[in-house]
Amino acid sequence: MSIPTHMTGTLAPVDSLPASPSPVANTLAAAAGGMADSYLSLRAGTQARGLHGQLVQQLGRMIVAGELGADRPLVPEEIGRRFEVSRTVVRESLRVLEAKGMVTARPNVGTRIRPVPEWNLLDPDVIEWRAAGVAGLDQCRELAELRCAFEPLAAQLAAGRLSDGAAARLSELAVLLKQAAANGDQPGYAKADGEFHALLVAECPNRMVEHLARVVTGAAESAGMRRRSCGPMTDGGAAAHQRLADEVAAGDGAAAASVMRAMLATQLEEPAPAYGLPGQRGQ
Repeated sequence: MSIPTHMTGTLAPVDSLPASPSPVANTLAAAAGGMADSYLSLRAGTQARGLHGQLVQQLGRMIVAGELGADRPLVPEEIGRRFEVSRTVVRESLRVLEAKGMVTARPNVGTRIRPVPEWNLLDPDVIEWRAAGVAGLDQCRELAELRCAFEPLAAQLAAGRLSDGAAARLSELAVLLKQAAANGDQPGYAKADGEFHALLVAECPNRMVEHLARVVTGAAESAGMRRRSCGPMTDGGAAAHQRLADEVAAGDGAAAASVMRAMLATQLEEPAPAYGLPGQRGQ
């Protein structure tokens, strides 16, 4: 498969695979404060380094799509000729992909693609490449399942530990969700929902949980996972958010975790098309 170039040393974009964060990421940034910004900063390395960054993005997408290195080693000289870039750019790009666990270089063997389970599947670039490719539905399902694992824990750990300001804001957001549901205001509901969950995670005293949430949530939105945080807009969903706010404020961690788990479970019950992605089951 040949990838055209506009001019020597300049990689052409792949039209079918977005190279930059989607507009959904901007929506998240407005709803969840710095969470999206923090996620995007994790991706800045390969987005802002000229030819090197462009080649990393190009090769990463092609590896995920199975278009590169499936049956033989990656040859740096061939890659350089194909994309009209220097051997230095190729070597730097392959080192980045090796750090992501996607390729391995060995003497007398060459550079080969590693099996998918050996990739760094929580790397923001890898998440986005998989979500934009044939594994899109699987990637979004996996992200939703991860949220079901760590957000109930975040709610449990945050219970009874919220500052007065955070507790008041959480209650305000629950009221806004109720009003949005009553008025059929989907954008308003989604905005309040995103801020509700971002605030709860930010108040969790476990920084590793917060970091994981930042990566997973930001990646899902940036990759175009067009999903609401906890299922469709309903009066029942808004009421569940109010119960969650009450349990967290009361310091009942077990009850808060239970409510959060039930809310997130609605995501996994939705049909596959709800993910809003064209990918099929795959890697």
